Amino acid sequence: MKAKKIVYYEDALNDEFSGTKIKRIPLGNYKYYSNNIFHRALSWFLYWVIAFPILWLIAKVGYGVKTVGKKNRRLLRGQGVFIYGNHTQIIDAFTGQIFAARGKRTYIVCNQDTTSIKGIRWLVNMLGCIPTPENPAEAEKYKECIHKRIKQKRGISIFPEAHIWPYSTHIRPFGDESFSFPAELGTPVMAMAATYRPRRFLKSWPPKITLHLSRPFYPNMKLSLPERKKQLRDFVYDYLLDRAAEEENVEYIAYVKKKD
Repeated sequence: MKAKKIVYYEDALNDEFSGTKIKRIPLGNYKYYSNNIFHRALSWFLYWVIAFPILWLIAKVGYGVKTVGKKNRRLLRGQGVFIYGNHTQIIDAFTGQIFAARGKRTYIVCNQDTTSIKGIRWLVNMLGCIPTPENPAEAEKYKECIHKRIKQKRGISIFPEAHIWPYSTHIRPFGDESFSFPAELGTPVMAMAATYRPRRFLKSWPPKITLHLSRPFYPNMKLSLPERKKQLRDFVYDYLLDRAAEEENVEYIAYVKKKD
């Protein structure tokens, strides 16, 4: 399949092509988690009864999401998990929850653009957005929240590429900063690679998504913390590279580096 569009980029680490332009609003008194029983009940209802079936339908019908490696989800029963994926769609915000950790309440680490959308901060909070901190006070609440969710045997979705490149078929470089928590806690990680397959019909439409789920990978707690972070990062990065290199992964948008 020949690419339908070419996008030129300058910085693989920082360029953003999602098309969203949101004015960032400070978190202020944002509650990373709540012990209020009514808040928790409403959050459960919105997540499982309202959002989950609607978003599943959008993903399956609109994007043709197919999951490979479903059996690996069973290996995560009774424990928390960090799910790392490449960032190629806005719907990445919920693919991890619906397909990678199905049956396990899962939260997503996001930037503060997500919590800055007017009128729905309360909703993204209820649905499990964990915004990255920008000051020490937020960092403490952020850490407490992550630890609490893993202790509850929940899932945490993270996209270390950070920025959305729609339909990108190559893996951008990323460091090991986002692997601190599983390395510290000894929590398994699962890699989730999104690739693209051509449509059988409506061939002029964008390709469908295939999600590849790895087996859980555990940090070697005999290594130092920096070594464990690198170990986890390399596992995820290599898995994403391997899946992205598969022949089925068709290029709908080609990303080309601008010449100096």
